[in-house]
Amino acid sequence: MLKKKVLLVTLAMLLVFQVGVVGVSAGNVSQGVYHSNENINVGGRNQTVNQLSINLNQPYTTIEVGGSSLVNKLSTVSSLAKLHTQDKHHVVGAINASFFHFSNGYPSYLLIKDKKIQHLGAVSTNYNDFMHTPAAFGVTSDNTAKIGRYNLAIQIEHAGNSFQLTSLNRERNNNESILYTSSWPYDRTRTNNTGLEIVVETPRSAEQNISLGEKVTGTVTGIRPYGQATSAAIPKNSRGFVISSQGTEAEKLRNIKIGDSISASFDVDEEWKDANFMLATGPLLVQNGKVAMSIDPNSSRAKERTARTAVATDATGKRAFFVTVDSGVKGVSSGMTLNEFANHLVKIGAHNALNLDGGGSTTMVTRKYGDIYPTLANRPSAGRERSVNAILEAISTAPYSDPTYITASQTEQGTVAIGASVGFKVNSALDQYYNVLTIDQSKLKLESVTNGVGVIENNKFVGQKAGSGVVNALYGNTPITIPVSVTDKIDDIVITPAAIQIGTGETISVNAKGVLKNAQVIFNPDAVQLSVSPNVGTIEGKTFVAGNTEATGTLTATFGSMKKTVPVTVSDKPVVVGSFESITGLEATTARAQASIGLETKIQPIDQKGSVRLNYDFTANKENVSAAYLTWTNGFKLASQPKKLGVWVYGDGKNHWLRGSLTDGNGKDVVVDFTKENGLNWTGWKYVEAVIPPNTVAPLTLNRLYVAEQTPAKKDKGFLLFDKLQVFYSDKPYVEKAFAPSSTARQVETNKKFTVKLTQPMKTEFFTDRYIYVEDVNGVRQPVTVSKTTDARTLEVSASVSGYTSGSSYRLVVTHFVQSNKGVPMVKDHITEFKVK
Repeated sequence: MLKKKVLLVTLAMLLVFQVGVVGVSAGNVSQGVYHSNENINVGGRNQTVNQLSINLNQPYTTIEVGGSSLVNKLSTVSSLAKLHTQDKHHVVGAINASFFHFSNGYPSYLLIKDKKIQHLGAVSTNYNDFMHTPAAFGVTSDNTAKIGRYNLAIQIEHAGNSFQLTSLNRERNNNESILYTSSWPYDRTRTNNTGLEIVVETPRSAEQNISLGEKVTGTVTGIRPYGQATSAAIPKNSRGFVISSQGTEAEKLRNIKIGDSISASFDVDEEWKDANFMLATGPLLVQNGKVAMSIDPNSSRAKERTARTAVATDATGKRAFFVTVDSGVKGVSSGMTLNEFANHLVKIGAHNALNLDGGGSTTMVTRKYGDIYPTLANRPSAGRERSVNAILEAISTAPYSDPTYITASQTEQGTVAIGASVGFKVNSALDQYYNVLTIDQSKLKLESVTNGVGVIENNKFVGQKAGSGVVNALYGNTPITIPVSVTDKIDDIVITPAAIQIGTGETISVNAKGVLKNAQVIFNPDAVQLSVSPNVGTIEGKTFVAGNTEATGTLTATFGSMKKTVPVTVSDKPVVVGSFESITGLEATTARAQASIGLETKIQPIDQKGSVRLNYDFTANKENVSAAYLTWTNGFKLASQPKKLGVWVYGDGKNHWLRGSLTDGNGKDVVVDFTKENGLNWTGWKYVEAVIPPNTVAPLTLNRLYVAEQTPAKKDKGFLLFDKLQVFYSDKPYVEKAFAPSSTARQVETNKKFTVKLTQPMKTEFFTDRYIYVEDVNGVRQPVTVSKTTDARTLEVSASVSGYTSGSSYRLVVTHFVQSNKGVPMVKDHITEFKVK
């Protein structure tokens, strides 16, 4: 049993596991696997090297080859590592393995696992190729890592006779016999006409899922004789093979006829038969502790400066190394040539080393401290992981044990003010094998505090004296120490809300806390005394209760000698927050629509000199909901705890949906309705309100006012005007005035009939109470009759039978929408105010 360790949550501790910092960062990812990230300089070029050192002498530590369930399925290194992580079988680090074909996903070279051939692959006769010398990496049954050359024996049996072939899936030379399968990159063998070729078709794969020594039997379906110019076609989908022989080797095939039964089997050298897996790749980089590459060092492949991946072993085979070098990061890591890479591997202690796939495939993942699954440790040259065929995995099979490595912290970060309390939590719990354990917070018990800076009460720390100390705790039986700081000073008091706007008799919660300018502080709000001006209301605990009369004053928060005040306004009247005299800070945004905004100065506004116009066009998008938004670019902050919004809207009568969008204090979107769906059914100015849900968390930010439509047949285009945006802080009844009566307004009888004369002939279909109306001072439209006359320039507006109310003021509005015979709308509304006798 390892001695239990106590870990402090410090910056130094976190840096141990950081990737990509200048210099060296390192740390254990399991009991037997150690990860380092190092920035080095090779030949005047900066390089970033990641290395996993795997001690196979450590219990529960081994190496496996991993891939997908299908031999040609490609996946990222991190996803494969996660897939293969199971209970007591944790992938703690991994790298991309050998080369593969982009076209079909199959491995390029031999892959054997559990004494079964996963894929045969190919080799080469070209000294410039990676597999000129067949070599492999594997782990034997006694958990020893092995790198070395291998020979794949290919045995052919026919009519009671057997013979061995020279090699497979490479160029055929004189007096050789080569086996060709689907792993050969061509449809045909591409041999010359001086040999004999036998085509065999098999009912199963001839190169996958074959046990060592197992026979794959098929039928001869073709013979390409000596002298034939066209080489033999290779059976597709791995269902067969071609035996191509030349010279003395061809004599072994002379008696084979079409229709004959023939079988092939495969085996490896004796020294490899005990391997749990064999991963063929190349070239060899280091042999017997020295740089010895099995590739022409002057070839373009060897001299290319790129990202590299390799696996290496020491002389005993009990320590293995996974190594990656990044490329493509200017000034940080430019990649290595194979010779540079080989020299680096010798420096880290490699006795034998083997090249793996590099370039965009180079990837290393490691299990970070406190994580279950490995995540990216290097920087792939493309900036993201490439999907690969297989990976090499550093495995921990350790059982779970008691907590050994524990990190803990305050539940709320910051310096503790005197009188304030803070709890603590366990952030991670690992056993002696670095297995992640399930955290049970109930097992955390605070025991004592050093330096007299505080005490433990109800398993929380309470600050009592300014200074620094340590909280001693137990997690189960494992001791933990957690640093803590206490302060007796604050730089300011922050009061929420920053200004109180409230209706008479209403209540609102008030929060006051101390802050430090350059640090977080944990503060006890009960240490702050709240008071208010006597005329505005009272304080009940942390709640302000407004008085029953309208008034203004202040609320004061006091902590020691420090005081902070915020203004208080008690009123049931709405607060005008937007007069829309400018479009600064506003923009048009859309969803499946087109829109624009502008300042409207011709159509008469409700308030001051102008309004904002939102033009919308839904015609091009018939699917889903279309919307045009009048958007505040930085949001419009609303004070205190508003209850509803009010705004004047000049409608176009298109029966759409008028809504608003806010963000609450928790960052949650809140949508409010100014009309029901299809409810934007008026023309001209109308006042509308939207209720804010009562449990909405303040502070609120108004983001958008918008018009929406989801019915395809109603997706048209038009415009709206907005003016005099108001916020309500009271639920008490309020009546918005459409206009202030003028003392000079004309006097009329209760049954007055108005004759309206226009300057040019108009389209009489607009002579209706939809576009021409009479409203009272509260904006309530009156029942009137709009009539045509024989003159298209003249119309009549008649009161209802009951007539107008004596002593009341009204106004007659002919809206901008009324069009001339040429289809031109009026420039602005025509408004006539009158008072009834």
